[in-house]
Amino acid sequence: MVRPSLRFAKTRLIRTPSRTRLKKIDKRTKKPHCSQCGSILHGVAFGNRDKVRKMSRSEHLPTRLHAGYLCSRCLKSAIKAEIRS
Repeated sequence: MVRPSLRFAKTRLIRTPSRTRLKKIDKRTKKPHCSQCGSILHGVAFGNRDKVRKMSRSEHLPTRLHAGYLCSRCLKSAIKAEIRS
């Protein structure tokens, strides 16, 4: 079985001008999940880390409270609980 650190990585050989070969590892990322219920977050970018890092903040995160951490259902219940207490 493959080592756990290499299970989500893609390796490939790259030729350089000096004809040396390098092994490049591209880490794959999983879809972002809600921290409370574990459901997949919609509207949050995922994929290669370099591509997500190059996006602007408005492109990879929604502009609302707790964006990227809580789904809409958990956020709704959290706001209700905060107002009631």
